[in-house]
Amino acid sequence: MTASRTTRIVAAASLAALALAACGNDGEPTPSTSTNPPPVVTEPTTDASPTDEPSASPEPSSDAPTDTPAPEEPTDAPAFGPAGTAQSAEPSGDLLLPVGLRVGDHEGFDRVVVELAGEGVPGWQVEYVEEAIEDGRGERVDVDGEAILAVSVSGTRYPDEGEEHYVPGEPLEGPDVIDEVHYLGTFEGLTQLFIGVDDGPADYRVFTLADPARLVIDIADPED
Repeated sequence: MTASRTTRIVAAASLAALALAACGNDGEPTPSTSTNPPPVVTEPTTDASPTDEPSASPEPSSDAPTDTPAPEEPTDAPAFGPAGTAQSAEPSGDLLLPVGLRVGDHEGFDRVVVELAGEGVPGWQVEYVEEAIEDGRGERVDVDGEAILAVSVSGTRYPDEGEEHYVPGEPLEGPDVIDEVHYLGTFEGLTQLFIGVDDGPADYRVFTLADPARLVIDIADPED
């Protein structure tokens, strides 16, 4: 056998082997050897279907604002005056009807508030007295305390028939420096109160507030 014939036989065998390999793979592609991960396919999202049960309402916040009463501490409240000096002012506007009375304890003083209905500003005459005498009848009133502060609210009136108003009754007990407050009612346009003060005369101040109209009497408590 010659060299050229041998070369042709080897070439033919190689071609036959390649043909058999192609037939053995049935035409399927050779798997990729790439190390890159396959792409991620995200399914499209749809809106959730409504449910029959409504969602629960959120609990109200504890920081939510609440209704509060009108403040009784103006930024321009006067200074406390000496105990031995009377304080007074004239009323203006319509006559006012007393509709409420309250006593409170504040830092450094006790407070008496007379609330009035109507359009206007009450007047007042306030001073310490030796004894409490009721206007009109002239009778003496027993007031607990070492000192008596007499309060006369001017520019006030009697109630009309069926009109709500503050009615005299038992004295109000004071919280600290005030022992008690006696409200005697209205006589000839003046509404009378007596405030029993513990430990003798103390400095005080008087002023008015609006919406609603109020007369405020503060009595200093140096031990508070």
